[in-house]
Amino acid sequence: MKNMTLIDLKNKIDGPVFTIFTPFNDDLSIDYESIDRYIQYLYDGGARIFYVMPYNSRYSQLSEKEIYDLNEFCIKSVKSIDSNNIIIVADPIHCSTETTLNFTNHAKECGADAISLIVREKFFSDEQVINHFSFIAEKTNFPIVVHEMPFLSGKNGKQMHWPKSLLEKLKTIPQIVAIKEDAKDEEMAEFVLSLQPDIKIVFAATKRTFAPLKKYGLSSYLNGISIIDARIAIKFWEAWNKNDLEVMNFIIENIEDPFFLGPVKKYGWHMCNKALLQSIGLMNRIDRMPMPTLTDDEYQEIIECSNEIRKKIEEIV
Repeated sequence: MKNMTLIDLKNKIDGPVFTIFTPFNDDLSIDYESIDRYIQYLYDGGARIFYVMPYNSRYSQLSEKEIYDLNEFCIKSVKSIDSNNIIIVADPIHCSTETTLNFTNHAKECGADAISLIVREKFFSDEQVINHFSFIAEKTNFPIVVHEMPFLSGKNGKQMHWPKSLLEKLKTIPQIVAIKEDAKDEEMAEFVLSLQPDIKIVFAATKRTFAPLKKYGLSSYLNGISIIDARIAIKFWEAWNKNDLEVMNFIIENIEDPFFLGPVKKYGWHMCNKALLQSIGLMNRIDRMPMPTLTDDEYQEIIECSNEIRKKIEEIV
């Protein structure tokens, strides 16, 4: 794996990519035991590509040292199961380019396959962002996954999509192997997918949202409901490749929709994801303030939803 080329890595980022959540103990310390158990659980269900990422992995609740420690732990855990697994870690949500460089070097030294870089500074120009990625690429020559989350404009403070001119310029940096597409906009998604095969696209949205994008060449996505059982994603991707609409629609309508159109629509994805994992005994739903945690009454809705969708899972996997 150490000798894997950028093209090899790009080709291996295919199908479902599985996010690693950061649970906390009752004293709010990081629960590494549950992380290790969850990684093994995902692997047993078929996961082979793992992603420690800013929001699902709760970077906003962690110190820089904790992020370093978390990244290193997850790299070792994933690779100890199977050295052929792919592990992507990330830099902090808000930081300087120099800090991003330090995190990239650390990921490289610890044996990660790529680093996901998010830019949360206000946007002023294409050159501002390209200079950031070019600096990291030239200094480290390490594979980069660009986390394409909407910017806040430095001129008026409003949320904005990445300019298409900026996205095109990413192709000039060979170390950029993939983009985690996070615009939640079909027109933008279609344009970003046009960057393939130069850059692989990992789409982040519900299956119902990204299913229409197959015609544009979508070939990888960040898991959603399959956080509860990796077999869902494996089954869905098999159906995707066979164009088996019956299986795809069953998963969307009977397994994904009840969660996303129920608790997630009511409370939000980030309040519900770890609660769903708690419902099957994998981790505690508690988060550090100011991130809220579902109350016991709210959590009961997660349990009821979890019980129903798990019955449907057994009908299809």
